[in-house]
Amino acid sequence: MSELEQEYEGRARFTIVSPEETAAATAEIEAFGFTDTKHGLVVFDGEGTAQLKLPGHMFGRAEIEAGLKRVLGG
Repeated sequence: MSELEQEYEGRARFTIVSPEETAAATAEIEAFGFTDTKHGLVVFDGEGTAQLKLPGHMFGRAEIEAGLKRVLGG
């Protein structure tokens, strides 16, 4: 993630949520559709609306960048 953080510095914020915080966030897990995997990646726009939800760990840099481009318009 640090490489992406450097590339998108000033345009995007990256937050990693600990397993403990994730386990306590049952409402968010359900809202994001992560009930089976219990975790995933969410890309929010500037208003805080989830624009991309990727459950589990089945995503890579290309999927993350696609989500960033969606919210940053690029």
